Amino acid sequence: MKRSLLLYACLVITAAGTAAGQRQQMRHIEKRFTAETDRPLELILDVDAGEVHITRGSTDRDVVIDISYTEDTFRERLDFDTNRNRVTVELDTKSWKRIGKDHDDDTWSRVTLEIPDGVDVLFDSRLKAGEVDMDLGGIRLREFTLSMWAGETDIRFSEPNPVIMDMLDINAKVGECTLSDLGNTRFRTAEINGGIGELSVDFNGALLPGSRADVDLDIGEASVYVPDAAGVKLMIGGMFSFMSSKRIDSGFRKRGRAYYNDRFTSEEQGFQLRITPGLGELSVTLDE
Repeated sequence: MKRSLLLYACLVITAAGTAAGQRQQMRHIEKRFTAETDRPLELILDVDAGEVHITRGSTDRDVVIDISYTEDTFRERLDFDTNRNRVTVELDTKSWKRIGKDHDDDTWSRVTLEIPDGVDVLFDSRLKAGEVDMDLGGIRLREFTLSMWAGETDIRFSEPNPVIMDMLDINAKVGECTLSDLGNTRFRTAEINGGIGELSVDFNGALLPGSRADVDLDIGEASVYVPDAAGVKLMIGGMFSFMSSKRIDSGFRKRGRAYYNDRFTSEEQGFQLRITPGLGELSVTLDE
């Protein structure tokens, strides 16, 4: 299942000519908020449609926001609640009917966000349609939640999280979703839900001993990668498991209802992964 096919569900509402979009009035906003360090920074991102790019910032306290959009189609709300240490970034559509008729694909809506690395962060993100590109390596993430309705999602954790993440929750409903080096989040528990499309989940990185992850799939192709250097217990089940085609790495040995690699010694020290496959193909690979 190729990228173009997977994105059709969301791009149907955004695929159109660019000539009219070039005549629209563009708005560009840059904001910088300085977070407090005595309590976690709450970061809320809510975007209806467009491109979203997120990276670690160059300062230890500043949240930097850069937004461009067509004024006829979108409206924004940027807010910093100093009492709650909360930054809210919202980009709403005025009318979904206008999207796909008058926009330039390169400029119709773009949100760029830089997150500081000197304060603990609770990050809640919701996106309805578009493209998401995040490299969250090195950010002090206590919690990370992403809900992506339709589009292409690419999230990387290129460096280990300096703090332990209590909860990682990613829900990608329609499209192509690639999650790389999730072990670097240092999560205690993770829930990853893939709806319709293609899902690639890579648990390489600094996995926390005793961590647990649930991967739930509906329809499509799923590839899951786990580091062979960690002890891994793998469970595969669910009501519709018989409807999926499964390819399990030969490095796993099945004992009872679970699969184990050679390095697994105990649940307290190992990584426990439960996969609930749906209709489609599932592959689980041990990475050396």
